Amino acid sequence: MTGRWSGGTERRRFLALLGGAAVLPLAGAAGCAELRPNEDHLRVRSDIEPLRKRFPALGEVSDAHWLGYDLDEAGKRQTIPAPDSRIRLVGVARLAEGAVAATLGAAPAEERFEPVPLPADIPAPLAKHVPDRAGWRASTAYDLRVLARGPAQSSSGDQAEGRFFLREEDDRVWFDTVFLYT
Repeated sequence: MTGRWSGGTERRRFLALLGGAAVLPLAGAAGCAELRPNEDHLRVRSDIEPLRKRFPALGEVSDAHWLGYDLDEAGKRQTIPAPDSRIRLVGVARLAEGAVAATLGAAPAEERFEPVPLPADIPAPLAKHVPDRAGWRASTAYDLRVLARGPAQSSSGDQAEGRFFLREEDDRVWFDTVFLYT
């Protein structure tokens, strides 16, 4: 008699496992249906500590308005991050009073700043924070200097590229950079 009762218990255990296995995909599908598109690329940030850490060569930074997001995940449903992430930091900030004039005046010959307009493709959430597209100056050598990794920064193997535009009139910097984390 014990063998028969044990068989019924085994059958109930098997059916319970089978039922649980059938419910898991449904729960997973319900969870996926609730995933929202990743809208971090639209959220304007104003914290300055990440900018100070990432761009110490800029000096004192204030009144920042910027976006930071994974280029490959922008607008997609939230997923597990890829092993190689391309993070874009783009925005505008104010430097210390007179910092831009000092930078332009002390620039070595190989870091010559040229008058340039801001790019036309300013992200819409930042457009209202940009005072004017004219009156900006840029230097490729300066870009490389600001993006150079200092000893205080981590040595995680990330690579960066980007542009920095300076505006002397109101001591502003416009930055548009991409960091590749491998």
